[in-house]
Amino acid sequence: MRRFKFFCLAFYFFRVSAALAFELPDKLQDWQAVKDSFYAVSLIPDANSKDLGKIIYKNYQHETPRGYLEIILTSGDGPGSLYVPESVKESKGVMPSDSSYEILNVLDKKALLENNPYLPLVLAVAVKDNVILNLESPSLNKDELIKIAEEILFLWNSTKSDSSPAP
Repeated sequence: MRRFKFFCLAFYFFRVSAALAFELPDKLQDWQAVKDSFYAVSLIPDANSKDLGKIIYKNYQHETPRGYLEIILTSGDGPGSLYVPESVKESKGVMPSDSSYEILNVLDKKALLENNPYLPLVLAVAVKDNVILNLESPSLNKDELIKIAEEILFLWNSTKSDSSPAP
């Protein structure tokens, strides 16, 4: 029975991967997708459960200067919607930690930038209900992350389809 479940999950995994591959392009500005770095996961806990959503990962690299960028697209009831508060305290941010947070708008979408001195810079954009675009990079600054997020959102808006996360 386990083999059958694994086979069904693997079949679904490859079907989802092929169907959603266009959503994250192979090239963003001077960033090139890392070969075989794309994968999609469907969030179905067991055969009797409903589909809770999808998580799509793609890694990018930049040769000169050397850089790394990870993009994660989450959708569905499992990951849920991005919570962006009305304001954040400058001293502590949303959660008590060494992180600082900044509320932004990226092409009229609410976004949250997290800056932690021990982790890569993260930009999370609320694309629409239950769809979040996350960009994470130790080598990019705030403006560069925003520019790449805008490029992805512009691409989705210019190629709207039923499977596109664009509103």
